[in-house]
Amino acid sequence: MRLSDDFLIQVKESNDIYDVVSSYVPLKKTGSDYVCCCPFHSEKTPSCHIYMATQSFYCFGCGAAGDVINFVRLYENLDYMETVRFLAQRAGIPMPEDGGDDGARARTRMLEMNREAGKFFHRTLFSPEGKKGLDYLIGRGLTERTIKTYGLGYAAEDWDRLKQHMNRLGYNDEELEAASLLSKAKNGKRYYDFFRYRVMFPFFDVRGNVVGFSGRVIGGDDTRKYLNTRGTLVYNKSSFLYSMNHAKNTKESSLILCEGNLDVITLYQAGFKNAVATCGTALTDVHARKIANLGFKEVVVSLDSDEAGQKATAKAMNILSNVGIQTRILKMQGAKDPDEYIKKFGSEAYRILLNRSESGMDFELERIGRGLDLDSTGGKSEYLRRAVTLIAGTPSPIDRAVYIAAAAQTAGVARQNVELAVEQERKRQQNRGEKKERSEMISGSSQRDRINPEAKKYPAEVAAERGIIAFLIHSPDYLSRICEKLSPEDFPTEYNRRLYLEIVAAIGSGREVNLTTLGLSHSGEEISALARLIRENNELPYSAERLNDHINKLIEFRDKKNRKNAGSMTDDELRNLADRIKTIKE
Repeated sequence: MRLSDDFLIQVKESNDIYDVVSSYVPLKKTGSDYVCCCPFHSEKTPSCHIYMATQSFYCFGCGAAGDVINFVRLYENLDYMETVRFLAQRAGIPMPEDGGDDGARARTRMLEMNREAGKFFHRTLFSPEGKKGLDYLIGRGLTERTIKTYGLGYAAEDWDRLKQHMNRLGYNDEELEAASLLSKAKNGKRYYDFFRYRVMFPFFDVRGNVVGFSGRVIGGDDTRKYLNTRGTLVYNKSSFLYSMNHAKNTKESSLILCEGNLDVITLYQAGFKNAVATCGTALTDVHARKIANLGFKEVVVSLDSDEAGQKATAKAMNILSNVGIQTRILKMQGAKDPDEYIKKFGSEAYRILLNRSESGMDFELERIGRGLDLDSTGGKSEYLRRAVTLIAGTPSPIDRAVYIAAAAQTAGVARQNVELAVEQERKRQQNRGEKKERSEMISGSSQRDRINPEAKKYPAEVAAERGIIAFLIHSPDYLSRICEKLSPEDFPTEYNRRLYLEIVAAIGSGREVNLTTLGLSHSGEEISALARLIRENNELPYSAERLNDHINKLIEFRDKKNRKNAGSMTDDELRNLADRIKTIKE
């Protein structure tokens, strides 16, 4: 079902773009507008502009663009109708009755299923059959208050206890399997509970919805220690951070990044309410951007102290640095993780560790020296090679100077020699980057258009297509002039042809044509591309002369195509073609 243009405009006008965007990312005023680090790609210098006059945004780094609806759509990874519903609820505007919002209904129903499953697991934990689970959690040092704060639960040993409960509530097996609450037997004849014999940790998003679960095994013959919800409509492990719903409200300017759910809960109970954890995956670029978008400037990496944890720490540091987040590394001795450390030494000892945590570069400089004999010539040489490569990638000249001095002191060489080597390595890295960029330009790989893959084949014609589309959006009264001279078949690329037809149909039916009203039939990335198209064409006047240039370019293309086909035409077809060309020229 298509929502009315009036309703869409009401939703957009009731959600000021500054109010909405600033609830996701910190904004900095510049003149009458605002800038921010783009939430859709990694960057340290703000390149995303919020334009108050047009209630729009545009990122000069990655090209993400559009109105307030498209911003929320891209950020929350929602479909169009879900985004409109979200913003309508935010503004207190009732949605019109409709019957075509299948995606939003499916997500809403899945969230309802997760909420009911979470309540069922929680009740089971405090029932006689949940005693094993409750004993386990209490044995891990958690209080009843903490257990309830995090909504912890228990999945019984039975094969279909949750299934029976959810079926009674009206949920069928197929949709429960889609929510990763049931699994299907290999023979395909029956369903059974996905989580069994496990202590359950619900996954809450920042709005308080239960989007999934993690189950910690405490018995049975399943050898998997933790079992997490599979990817669903509402859960993606590459973007979800456990306990962010609590951490986002902290007054701290930093986050503590942990490896496990119990680490986070133990820290919360000990007074550290700014701890989060990834769920069964390493930190990703999306995680890092979410942390930055919530306004956190620093992350204390408190991962496990084993070798795998140290490698994950190094990777996390690089990913966080790419979005401008400073990192500090917490070193634990006598315990493998925060949960064990606090149980052994207490919360104050952990706080002291936090205060003593070292910078990420200090951690890296120490790490690259492990296993090397720094008293030998070969060991010093290898250490300096590693250190020079590492320091050369540091953008700040002040930081480079500090780390150069530290590396020189460790290796026992003159600081000037290390400084010279770093500058040479920086030039080499820059040259490699420029060479790669030139190679991409020559091969065309950097210019591939994911939205319109045919664009590379018809560069001049695509510019004309885009100009005509921009004219129609800006000045719909040009429609008759364009339609007199061009047909949809004169657009060489399928994507722009489809967009042109849609705009022509909208204008013909008296509808307003803009980014908001086109959103339903286009993805968020396509709306961004359309916003770029409009922006590029707004830099030139919307004159009849420029429109004619665009039209003539497509006519020239059509004539060339027709001439190529003329060899296979009959005499009558050739005469008709000549008549059409003559008419167009006249």
